[in-house]
Amino acid sequence: MTLWIPFALCFALQCFTTPLFLKLSWPNRSIKSLLAKMLSASLFVCVGLLSAKISSNTSDFAKTMLIGLALGWIGDYFLHSDKQSFFAVGFIAFMAGHIAYITAYCRALNIFGDYKQFNLMEILILCILVAVSMWVFKYFKLEFSLKILKLGVIAYSVILITMFIKATSLGINFMLSGANNGALALIVLSLGSLLFVLSDATIGILIFGGQKKNRPLKIFNIVTYFAGQMLLASSILFVNI
Repeated sequence: MTLWIPFALCFALQCFTTPLFLKLSWPNRSIKSLLAKMLSASLFVCVGLLSAKISSNTSDFAKTMLIGLALGWIGDYFLHSDKQSFFAVGFIAFMAGHIAYITAYCRALNIFGDYKQFNLMEILILCILVAVSMWVFKYFKLEFSLKILKLGVIAYSVILITMFIKATSLGINFMLSGANNGALALIVLSLGSLLFVLSDATIGILIFGGQKKNRPLKIFNIVTYFAGQMLLASSILFVNI
């Protein structure tokens, strides 16, 4: 019961550090804004660790999710800089983090004997959402200085959408199996991954769509990101398979 106190405290602190980061990083980022951002990132890592400890979850799912959270922490650090080399490292870290999440979901889904990893419904949804993301690229007139950068963003979009689909599939199957807290697992997995998708969609518009000074969009981007990571970290509480 004692560990629930720091768990709840992490969520309470996130409600303070996220607005603090937004305030300190506008209009220009600084060392202070980096510290606030990394504190927020550390909170979702702590939620993951506390979730594993509270639920005594030592499964492959928990371990792989923690790797994904750690990669998100690394990505947050490097993406704070305007240097292209730092951006590349941060971009790769986030992509690797999404792959870690996908791996965790796929491993967990393997316990459902009638589930097929590459089923027609998921492939159809993936194609539709990728088509929507391409339309977003065109609508907001995203511009890329290098072709390889555009290809990287498209690949990242496919991985990100796959992460959302697999997270939701896991939540649905977990709930339908009659497992304890199945509904909660569905909520944190589907909503957390959706918020992550929305956040990364807006960061693409901010960086490549000439919207870096769009304050409301920036707020939406940051709030959905940290909320999404906190929810995904919490999934370790419920999915112990």
